[in-house]
Amino acid sequence: MCQSVFDRGTLVAFHANLRLAEGSRGGASHKRGLALPGARDWIEVLGGHLSWHGALSADVILTGDGPLFIDVNPRLVEPQNAYLSGVDLVGAMLELATGSHPAPQAEGQTGVTTHQLLLAVLGAAEHRGRRGVLSELSHAVRHAGDYARSTEELTPAAHDARGALPVALATAATLASPGSWSWFSSSSVSAYALTPEGWDTLRTLDPT
Repeated sequence: MCQSVFDRGTLVAFHANLRLAEGSRGGASHKRGLALPGARDWIEVLGGHLSWHGALSADVILTGDGPLFIDVNPRLVEPQNAYLSGVDLVGAMLELATGSHPAPQAEGQTGVTTHQLLLAVLGAAEHRGRRGVLSELSHAVRHAGDYARSTEELTPAAHDARGALPVALATAATLASPGSWSWFSSSSVSAYALTPEGWDTLRTLDPT
């Protein structure tokens, strides 16, 4: 996963992280920051040619012939791993929004690991049922496996006790009925996903 911010074609912030594990519907439940200079170079070329102003994110598949870009988005995508690695994507965006020109940021620290327990619980229910949910919670509580030296991104209960409520609700629901994972994730995806009908509509639009 690559995230970047441009100031009218000039790259001012970039971060890449590896998906260590998937949660519900393929979302990244665990990440680790890494150096990805090849992807950075291509992102910089793309943003420069477009004179891009703002956020630009993409998923990348690493191949023997270099990075293959998919799912390019004109927005930030889950910037917390970047922030903990030393790259403040949100800060750069706020400076742009107020008319400032943010100074280019240095590359962040590699190897920083983060997780989203809510996505992990829902993914465990989707793929492994009740036992999967219990196993995921056990690892999280003991800071074992993928949770060792990893920081919570989405619901950091240590800083906001209310952050534990969504995780508790999802846990209770999926333990009672593992299939309920879809109720939590389906509505969020459908709010922005492009349907086949939507694609057909786009193809009929006059490009002029």
